[in-house]
Amino acid sequence: MIPEFHYRVRWRAGGAHPGRHAGHQTGGGYEFAGHVPLAAFPDPRNIDAHATLNDPFGQLMVKTFRQRSAIPVFVIADLSASMAFAGKAQVLSELAAAAAYSAYRSGDPFGLLVCGEAIHWDLSLPLRWHKGGLPADTADGLARVRPVARSAAALEDAVPHLGRGRALVLLASDFHLDDAFLESLFDALRPHDVVPVAMWSRAEYDALPDWGLIHLRDPETGQRRRLFMRPALKRQVRDAFQARRDRLRELAIHHGARDPFFLEGRFDADALTRYFYET
Repeated sequence: MIPEFHYRVRWRAGGAHPGRHAGHQTGGGYEFAGHVPLAAFPDPRNIDAHATLNDPFGQLMVKTFRQRSAIPVFVIADLSASMAFAGKAQVLSELAAAAAYSAYRSGDPFGLLVCGEAIHWDLSLPLRWHKGGLPADTADGLARVRPVARSAAALEDAVPHLGRGRALVLLASDFHLDDAFLESLFDALRPHDVVPVAMWSRAEYDALPDWGLIHLRDPETGQRRRLFMRPALKRQVRDAFQARRDRLRELAIHHGARDPFFLEGRFDADALTRYFYET
């Protein structure tokens, strides 16, 4: 069973397609927008006698309402080599499936852009209404993929494919990326409502032994290193991840994105719902 999360945005949708989000379009909604002459909006059901009597030109005046509209929802997924660690690709598949299903349930179109050194079009989906959520072959492909790309350069290449209208974008990555690249990426995404989804694993910083020899490999560069783990070094690793957490928050907010949502371990739809309603 695919989990569903509930999301909300604090901006008005510009699209004409009806949906569940506050919009700019005049239509069959319940939010009062103002009065206009009947000739401008010929719907006699909404004639307002009081406004008509007060009109200095004696025109028949009608009430207008703003309709609720659909918004585009995207997942931009980082598939660089570090995302192969500790089952992150499986969690990414769960996130994408939940986002597609949640968009379907909300009446919103959904798109998926999977990025490494180039965009993986075989795993990506165009923006459209996907009945029932993420197609099974796409979900399976994401879960089985083994990220090997040495960079996530295509994350920026994905931005023009989001379209001109404002979209809700879940930017899924472990964000083990250069700060200058992240600043450029967040700036490119400024027209959209961006939620950085930081996919971390406690095995990276919290499941280390207090004592012992460990072998480390950087998945992005392939470099290997041996370390003699001890409590002081373990604290340094934890402190480094905490500093990275704080720095990611700083970069995101300063460049127009939301406060990051940290997804550590398995995907939790309820936690993501709370995130949207608390931030």
